[in-house]
Amino acid sequence: MSVCDFIIELNRLRKSSSESIDSTNKFDEFKEYIHVERTAERDLKDILKKVNATGKKTLFMLCGSAGDGKSHLISYLKNSEPEKLIEGYQVYNDATEVSSQCKKPNETLNELLDRFSDEKCDESGQNLILAINLGVLSNFVESEYAKRRFNRLRTYVEKCNILTSMVNDNDYDASSPFQHISFADYNLFSLGEKGVVSDYIERLLDKIFAENEGNIFFKAYKKKSVECPLSRTCPIKNNFEMFMDKNNRKYISQLLVKGIVKDKEIITTREIFNYVYDVLVSPEFSFDKMCSVSSNSLTMLKEYVKNITPTLMFDNIDVTPLMNQLQKHDPVLKRTEVADAFAIHYNVSAEIEDEIRAYLKGSSYESVLANNKVISQINSDKVLKLQFFKALIRINEIMNYNENEEVYISFLKDLYHYNAGHSMELASLYNKVQKAVIQWCGSESDENVCLDDSIMGFSVYEDLDFKEYLGNMPRKVDERDLQRFLPNIVIEFKNKHTSEIIKLTIDYSLYELISKLNEGYIQTADDRNNHADFIIFVEKMQYAGSLGENILIVSDGGEKAVVKKTGFGYEFKVVK
Repeated sequence: MSVCDFIIELNRLRKSSSESIDSTNKFDEFKEYIHVERTAERDLKDILKKVNATGKKTLFMLCGSAGDGKSHLISYLKNSEPEKLIEGYQVYNDATEVSSQCKKPNETLNELLDRFSDEKCDESGQNLILAINLGVLSNFVESEYAKRRFNRLRTYVEKCNILTSMVNDNDYDASSPFQHISFADYNLFSLGEKGVVSDYIERLLDKIFAENEGNIFFKAYKKKSVECPLSRTCPIKNNFEMFMDKNNRKYISQLLVKGIVKDKEIITTREIFNYVYDVLVSPEFSFDKMCSVSSNSLTMLKEYVKNITPTLMFDNIDVTPLMNQLQKHDPVLKRTEVADAFAIHYNVSAEIEDEIRAYLKGSSYESVLANNKVISQINSDKVLKLQFFKALIRINEIMNYNENEEVYISFLKDLYHYNAGHSMELASLYNKVQKAVIQWCGSESDENVCLDDSIMGFSVYEDLDFKEYLGNMPRKVDERDLQRFLPNIVIEFKNKHTSEIIKLTIDYSLYELISKLNEGYIQTADDRNNHADFIIFVEKMQYAGSLGENILIVSDGGEKAVVKKTGFGYEFKVVK
């Protein structure tokens, strides 16, 4: 079996590769090259400088989840960072070092953190930097060890909201022997008024695809281009070329952001690299097989289309959970008048040469797919024709990506204003929620909702009193782009009768439902099952209504009557 040197280099991106395992004691040339500074690193360095200036014994916790880059960052600081900020620190990585010991994690941490126990915390000693997963930290602070000996640490963790979903303050605290940075507070993209800025992801992609001699992947690509007998028709080479174009790389970064925002995917740096490998190299790719079918143009064509990135992205099932999740954003699933017209023409006409060439123009696949011989073969094979159609749609989307999904754009805008503390910019969202509640319940007017339609022949309505409450909004920030922000919007109303604050947390899924309800959508059983939080909110809002003071009764025949509470009792009045 032949081995491709180019694929060997690309293998470094895989989670299963030895390159993906970071040791705090090693930072080789590849790690040096692939390193990309992020906001968390800059904040960490700033705090370390302040700690080092005081000379005070400090436990510095670098918190997060597996694969998010904690170990990589510590390895960089220890072995490559020019200022040597953690020189003299004891360095400990819970993810790799706890597992190598016979002791349980809590027992190990109890011994490791001994000099930071309540009774020894103020004594002099060596600084410790600890890379720790949030789950391990949570287990430890709730352990009997911590309750007996580490109450000061427990108080610090609670005060800083390290284990909550809140964006916590991680500023330097001169009075504390504890400092921290939590990767969970930092997103892989920034959020601005105009939407997403995926600077970090794009810089990671630059490391893979940039056309410079310092890029080991580009060097391997150039070598393959010269030496490989399959060079011209190699799908992997063409896949790589597709994303040598910086504009095309933006499609990957924006697709990953959609997975985070829409689908609540937790995507780490390690998973980004692995995803890139998976959309470049099929798990079924065989160099020998591609060479063997090269003489049979139809078979070669089928194999080639099966192995190009637009196919791998959206048709490869169960390669990874992330790939499965992102496939719901397949451009083929988008319905527009233009797309429908092209689909009809493509499937019923034998004259599709001009359209194919137009869709492929400027792509890395053009030289292989946009020739007369290939085009003439497409109509002869139904399976190939369908696969080719999907590839064209996806290639066009990658090369001409422009986000035009109104609900998604609106959500990002409202998410930014919420996190930036721009309460006045959320007026339209509050109005949408009010309208959604009324549509959910059913109504006779813009102010009332249906309380009960189970009475034979009658429906009962009451007026709702929506009183916005803005007292718990995030503090206003002046940053144009937010790196640290919550993934959801929290809006609140106040029950004027009880003063209860009624809270609704809006993620993208609920935001989408609210938008549909505003357009007259009637909820389904699935909506009710998937949005129990919204049902609870609606029920609480109903108690914020007129509370029996103003009730509208409507018969199935359309007759209406109002029951109104007065100072003399209840008044019944027929309404025409």
